[in-house]
Amino acid sequence: MFPVRAVLCCLLLMPLAARADIEVDVRGVGGEMKSNAEAYLTIRDEAHRKDLDQAAVEHLNRQAGPELRESLRPFGYYNPFIDMRLEGAAPNWRATYVIDPGPRTTLAAVDIEIAGEGAGDFADEERRMRRRLAAGRPLLHSDYDEAKAVLSSAAYAKGYLDAHYVLSELRVKPSDNSAEAVLHFETGPQYRFGEFTVVQQEAHPLDDGFLRRYVPIRPGAVYDPQQLLDTQFALGDLGYFDNVEIVPDREAAVDHRVPIIIHTLPRKTQRYDFGLGYGTDTGPRGSVGADFRRLNDHGHTLHLETQVSAIKEQALAEYRIPVGNKAGELFSITGNISQQDYDAGTSYLRGIGIALARAPGKLQRRYYLKYLHENSNLGADDAVVADLLMPGLTLNRADLDDSIYTRQGWSLFADVHGAAYNVASTVSFVQAHAIAKAAWPLLRRSRLLLRYEYGANWVEDFGRLPASQRFFAGGDESVRGYGYRSLGPENAAGQIIGGNFLTTFSVEFETAVYGNWGVAAFGDGGGVANDVAPDLHYGVGAGLRYRSPVGSIRIDLAHPLDRDESPVRLHFGVRIGL
Repeated sequence: MFPVRAVLCCLLLMPLAARADIEVDVRGVGGEMKSNAEAYLTIRDEAHRKDLDQAAVEHLNRQAGPELRESLRPFGYYNPFIDMRLEGAAPNWRATYVIDPGPRTTLAAVDIEIAGEGAGDFADEERRMRRRLAAGRPLLHSDYDEAKAVLSSAAYAKGYLDAHYVLSELRVKPSDNSAEAVLHFETGPQYRFGEFTVVQQEAHPLDDGFLRRYVPIRPGAVYDPQQLLDTQFALGDLGYFDNVEIVPDREAAVDHRVPIIIHTLPRKTQRYDFGLGYGTDTGPRGSVGADFRRLNDHGHTLHLETQVSAIKEQALAEYRIPVGNKAGELFSITGNISQQDYDAGTSYLRGIGIALARAPGKLQRRYYLKYLHENSNLGADDAVVADLLMPGLTLNRADLDDSIYTRQGWSLFADVHGAAYNVASTVSFVQAHAIAKAAWPLLRRSRLLLRYEYGANWVEDFGRLPASQRFFAGGDESVRGYGYRSLGPENAAGQIIGGNFLTTFSVEFETAVYGNWGVAAFGDGGGVANDVAPDLHYGVGAGLRYRSPVGSIRIDLAHPLDRDESPVRLHFGVRIGL
């Protein structure tokens, strides 16, 4: 019996098998043809197999000829000449394939025929097919496949659910490098929507008439699959359901009218949110929120929220009543109380209001009437007790490629409101405020972000205007490099008391560097004054970005260009969308 040490020595002295390898080189063609040829080659896929020997490699090489010929056919080459050379010996070989594609096959004839009840509804699609498949054009299998798909997809979108090809053939004659495309299509009858039924799987369902307001399907209208998707999104966006499933019951169709069954799975009727965080502007902060989603069968909801931070405390209650036929269209009743700290003092306010939110198109509108009682003390000489009854209008419009991380798109916010002296108000004023943002993609992993903000107050007596209606600048979402609300007119003691006119803007370049991590460079500007064109303060800086599921987490180091400011200021926040 050999000792273990002797066995190990023998094993170590045995020669190790060399790793087999085949170098495959395809020449004579390029681009998509070369990529397709390489993809068809089994010898390329098996090039690093451990058990390769001479016989196996020669077999793989013989397979290469038919495989390469097959790979060229989708491009119209049916008579190629292929020079194949296999060189080397175990464990290393070199396989070289030089391809001469030969003459290209052309379409000699195209036979497209559309028959059936809806033949006249496909004139545009037929023209598109004939532009793609025209006699005399070089043959491309992808052109044939795409032309064939044009009718199938169009028929389904137009309600011809029984449409099919009676004959679909691509007849190739390699002997004379010619081909004939034959596509004979039967439309069948056009289907329409039948009645729809909403099935709610819950003990206390919502009113059927209430839900029907949000369903865009109209019985008797042409069957349109897009309407089914629109219905699914419309009901899902209401916030009452975890899942919405649309089932067309074709088997129950009468006179080609398809009944639609909508199954819904409810969300929990109550939701509670708790949050802790930190922001450069606010310091440590926390929030508690609650949503009561189904106060009755007409979908009324209640939202409660409390926020506490180092500079602000707020409590809010909002009762929401759905109106119209789109998610987000609401009539709401709101009450709130808050305490806000400023550089010069503190503001205490209580407010109630009503609002109507409508979205007739892509522009969201919110009409509101708000009553505010505010006691603000911004310095010894600027104590204000104000009552304001303010009608107003807010507009929002956005076009974003991604609502969480936008690489291309824009958004616009605008608000106008005011009050009249002695109409339940202690001061007359009109305020306009607008913010425009945009993003442009640069290269493959970068984007350029732009922001511009302008605000204006027209007021008869600025001293009577409470703090919440004045403008301030500086901070994470304003001019980085300066403290939160640290830019604006000052009182005699040098404290910031706010102003009538606001301008801020920002330019930021952001690029990804590794995975979800990125870096940014930016420049900000802005100021507040009692003149239409405020003097501007500028800041520049760089930052670190992390792309998370909830938005872009930002850590910025900003340098203010005013000499009397601290040289660097840290800013931390989260950007959602723009």
